Amino acid sequence: MIIHSYDNGKRAESCIEYLKGMECADSVGRVLLLPIPTTRDNSTVLNTNIYINEVFETVSDGDVVSCYGLPPAFLAPVEKRGARVVDLSRDEDFLGENAELTALATLGIILNTSARSPRDLSVGVVGYGRIGKRLTNMLLYLGARVRVYTSRQATRIDLCEYGIASAESCESADLSGIDILINTAPAVIFSIDAVPPELRIIDLASGDNFPGRDVERYPSVPAKMLPVSAGRAWGRALERFIVNNP
Repeated sequence: MIIHSYDNGKRAESCIEYLKGMECADSVGRVLLLPIPTTRDNSTVLNTNIYINEVFETVSDGDVVSCYGLPPAFLAPVEKRGARVVDLSRDEDFLGENAELTALATLGIILNTSARSPRDLSVGVVGYGRIGKRLTNMLLYLGARVRVYTSRQATRIDLCEYGIASAESCESADLSGIDILINTAPAVIFSIDAVPPELRIIDLASGDNFPGRDVERYPSVPAKMLPVSAGRAWGRALERFIVNNP
């Protein structure tokens, strides 16, 4: 098996090590590892000047291409060449593992940078998707007071039934009493005027969700803080695909 990586980080190194140890490694000719996410501009590979289309022109029958979040227009020509495409953004098992690692890494950031114990903290979690759910459960387990901000009324009702405080995610949301606000949502609609100036903000999403504010930004935090575990999760996703798509 030949592995060509367009990501030179520790997560990719861990993934490559995992792939080389697979029992099914001999069944694959070549694997192309594209970064997670693969691109920001839908043109070039993340953190490079390499055009995605140029990469895909090199694939051939039997290759396995690992990517994340590419539009179907990119992938159709690759599959016509006989290559097998693994889009990790559609792998629920991988997304679940990545969310777990994101929540763990975020918890580690809080524990290592706060002088107060979790039991003395009031934490606001924006969004209640894969990451938000896991992070909320971990914080509650450690005794923190948690308030979930979500625009989904049905979710707020469910949270209420489980005894978890929640509030509507809107421009006028009440952020009083919160020590740390952790954003897991791709877009935030809070009015900046409503965000207390002393509030510590940790943003796990991409983009500038809190313009004009001092924000701790940790997009793709598993790759930065838990690269070995993140790489193995990547490798397991590819192994599942190869085994199930011989």
